[in-house]
Amino acid sequence: MGKDYWESRFAQQFSKVENKQKPGVLLSLIPGRDEWPEFRNFVRQEWRYEEGYYSIRRERPHCFIALLGGVAFYEYEEHRFWPYFAQQVGGSSIPASKQHEINADFVRVALQLGLKMLGTDYVGSAVYQIGIPLSLWQHFLRFCEWAWSNEEWEEFSSIDWEKAVEKRIINIPRLRNFLLGNRSDATTFTREILDARRILSDDEKLTINDLKQASLLRQEYFDEVPETAEFLRPSNPDSLFQNRARLYWDEGCINLHLPAVANDKLPATWRIDHIEQRASTTPDSLPLDSTAFEETLLLTLQSGERTEKQRLNGLKPFGLWDAEREKFVNHRRDALPVGQYALISRDVLGMNRRGFDEDDNPKNEPFELRDGTSCYVTRLAPTEKSAEVSFTGRKEKISFRSGLKIEARIFAGQGCFAANFSRYQQWIKVERLPLLCLAIPYGSFENPGQSVQQKFTVLIGEEKVEGQWKKQHEDDAQEFYIWNWENEPQLKQKVTIAIQAKGLGSRFEYQIEMLQSKLPDHCWQNLPGAFLPMVLLAQPMSQMKDGMLWQDLLSAREAITPDGLQVSRHNLREYVNRGFLEYHGHRWRIVESRCKLESVDEGNCLMSYCGNPAILWGLFKYVNNNHSAIALPEIEVISLKGELPYLQTLWQARQIESVKKIFR
Repeated sequence: MGKDYWESRFAQQFSKVENKQKPGVLLSLIPGRDEWPEFRNFVRQEWRYEEGYYSIRRERPHCFIALLGGVAFYEYEEHRFWPYFAQQVGGSSIPASKQHEINADFVRVALQLGLKMLGTDYVGSAVYQIGIPLSLWQHFLRFCEWAWSNEEWEEFSSIDWEKAVEKRIINIPRLRNFLLGNRSDATTFTREILDARRILSDDEKLTINDLKQASLLRQEYFDEVPETAEFLRPSNPDSLFQNRARLYWDEGCINLHLPAVANDKLPATWRIDHIEQRASTTPDSLPLDSTAFEETLLLTLQSGERTEKQRLNGLKPFGLWDAEREKFVNHRRDALPVGQYALISRDVLGMNRRGFDEDDNPKNEPFELRDGTSCYVTRLAPTEKSAEVSFTGRKEKISFRSGLKIEARIFAGQGCFAANFSRYQQWIKVERLPLLCLAIPYGSFENPGQSVQQKFTVLIGEEKVEGQWKKQHEDDAQEFYIWNWENEPQLKQKVTIAIQAKGLGSRFEYQIEMLQSKLPDHCWQNLPGAFLPMVLLAQPMSQMKDGMLWQDLLSAREAITPDGLQVSRHNLREYVNRGFLEYHGHRWRIVESRCKLESVDEGNCLMSYCGNPAILWGLFKYVNNNHSAIALPEIEVISLKGELPYLQTLWQARQIESVKKIFR
């Protein structure tokens, strides 16, 4: 590779850029992670000599701006540009006099090439020319998430725009200044990212390469900030990069899942470190184990004379495995969703945990991988809505929070009526209109109460219905709203009830059949009480999803019982041990219900019951239809120390045969 290779390549790429004044104009020039070390080595070799130092600055203008842009993109942190620049050129520091010379050359080259400069803010200009640095991308995505939920964001007044930025971009001066000082450019950049999300959400067959915005969406944004894919295609982020390899933890081994390779590229060989494997037209798996414990991993695909490279994040100093979504996640992001995780490291980690179950999940459990390598696993099972892991001797900490996104949910009912339904195929039979709920994270809207009312529509079929969202309560992360029907519609047929809004990314709906008769309220007045776990798991959403994740249980609890009732992990485990629940894929699901009848005085029977409480609603409906003249009993919640909560009901003698018939 000759000395003129890089200059020629960058000049050719730059010539294809139409608008050289826009933000991110140099983004397409910056070499990828796999090539950046080669370019950096070239720069270091030249920089060692005075003539090379001047050559790069004055004779290779495209190399010079690519160097400045690359440092801004890969290494920039607030107030720390020059130390990283010095590292890239192979020095320990850049003296102030040299900084002045480099800045002067930067202005000259920028004007020569038609680039926009932000006055005498040279670092700011370099950042502007590459768009959003990697270190700021996660914060910019949070701003885009806000814009996605606010259709009128582009029409904000200057004052409202400043308020919106100040509220969402805290302690990030460079990004704040970009959004406030270059509103027109910031709007263009934000709009292009939102357009990419809209296109990718509408057609799940498309990938990033199908977009005209592909030059803005660098692969590094996805590799190093995984929430990028979650933002662009919330329903199925992994589908954006089916040609990308990824690490996978498989309880005893660490594998690399390899994508399928097109037939016209075969024969080909995958290679990572000293490990090789033949490529195939179907996805495959490559055992890694000890090889995974590096900061970065370079995977190559050798097909004849052609080499393709992928750079992956390794597990040094540790990897954070998201057990519910089955992928390693970026543990450096501001906050992660509450859920089941595992910390996997080669060495023992000194750590403190808050908000996690420690009794059944000790720290640093020794583990031997398939190749004999020793490692340590710390499982993180949350017990609260927020949690945190900090590390001894390290500033880094990992925060977990619920309510990171706007959520809509539909439940069968609230409080004691939450299990009053039955399911027939896709239809949910109810005697009351369902409970419609919204959870809105703080900062989503300037005026949440007003915005929720305007943006979130309730539909019956395709017709908008009248009503109002009323704030129910709040916690430290979100506000909760429930729907109040203005004039309760009289539904005499099967209909679809839905919550629809752009900010949700999808539509949440129930197909319901409204029954005209209602059972007496007194029957259920003691529910859910200590029987709350079963009431939550009985919800139709649980049945349709084959169970509930921990986060689903928390969301359902907030909607159904906002009075502080808690879900006990201990009780869930005991229900699993007794055979009432199944725990699979980090989801709990009701799999069995049991009834015991004991004769008492005058032929009456005491029924003890544990399992799906929705079955009892069906039982009560059946008994009431057959013995309408006899009062229905009241359900008692029995919760004795050392025993699992269950339900108890006293039936009269004339009702017993109907009860037995249902349970047979």
